[in-house]
Parts: sequence; structure tokens; C-alpha cells
Amino acid sequence: MPKVVDEQMREATRRRIIHEAAGEFARLGFDQANINTIAELAGIGKGTIYLYFENKRELFLAMLRFIAQTQMASIRTALAHEGTLQQRLERLFRAFVHLAEQESDTFNVYMSALYGVNRAFQDEATKLLREYVAVIALLLEESQARGEVSVSNIEATALMVLSLTESYVLSSRVLGRSEQMMALEAGSVAGLILRGIASTE
Repeated sequence: MPKVVDEQMREATRRRIIHEAAGEFARLGFDQANINTIAELAGIGKGTIYLYFENKRELFLAMLRFIAQTQMASIRTALAHEGTLQQRLERLFRAFVHLAEQESDTFNVYMSALYGVNRAFQDEATKLLREYVAVIALLLEESQARGEVSVSNIEATALMVLSLTESYVLSSRVLGRSEQMMALEAGSVAGLILRGIASTE
């Protein structure tokens, strides 16, 4: 088998393990999750998982890093396009809604590592939080340079934007609101955030 194909198969297996691990960790938390169950769900032998990850902790860390890469790619894509600050904030909101709904296991695992039951991994989750804030801060700096907004404390404002977006999506999910329903509210939420930014000038 060609080396490239072999590496592609290995990477596909690794991603499958991480995907199944996210579901298991989201349901049970780190302590209760069973690495043998994860291997079984991934369709590999129980011993095979150790060819990819040394132990459960390494698997969890690899999963958090994978979550960070995929979530940041989604957020960067949402903010990278041209448009007004309002439009870009709407896309940011929709990206979080999509992550929370379509990637719910990985979203929940990340949130639990940051705020909940998996807090032993908070340092790793905090790295992603800092990246989120940095990307939003860059958006605000660009918008300020274009005269769309005036912000005295960019980092604090970026954290506020992230916090409002995240908490709104999380609370809406708890209330059972659908992805479509939340996506329709993107304009209103972005408008409220912009008014909040303006009131702190």
C-alpha cells in the first residue's frame, strides 16, 4: 500500500476515534468515559487505540486540540469575509449556532473543559478562548480603522462580544430553540452587541 494512502487511512482512523471520543466524553465526562468503549464505537480493536493515543488523557488532549482547530477555522471563516461589522458579527453568531448544533458533542466537551466537569483540562480549553478573543479583537481593530466603531479597550470589548454570543447560544439551546430559530435572530443579536459596544465608548 502506498505510504500516502496508508497515512490517509491512519489519519481517518484517528479522526474517527476523536469523533467517537467526543460523544463519549460529552455524555459521561472524562472520569467515567471508557477508552475501550471509544475503541469499540470507532470500529477498532481495544488495543489498537493505543497505537494512536498513549492513554485516555492523551486522547482527551488530542480531542481538545482538534476541537480548537476546527472551531477556530469556522470562526476565522465567519469573520474573514468583507462586510460591515454588523454583518460580520451576524456571521460570527451563526457560526457559533452551527457549532453548538451540528458539532454538539465537541462544543459541549469544550465548554465542559472550560467551565464544567472536565476542568482538569481547563488550561488547554483556555488557549482556544484566548484565540477566540484575539480573532474578535482583530475584527474590532479593523472596524475601528474603518471608522465603524470606536473602542477604548479592544480586548475587553472582544471578550464581551464572545461572552454575549456564547452565552446566548448556550441559553437558547437549554431552552430548546432550534438552529434555524437562532440563525434568524443573528441580525437582532448583532445589533444589540453593537449598541452595547457603542454605549461603552
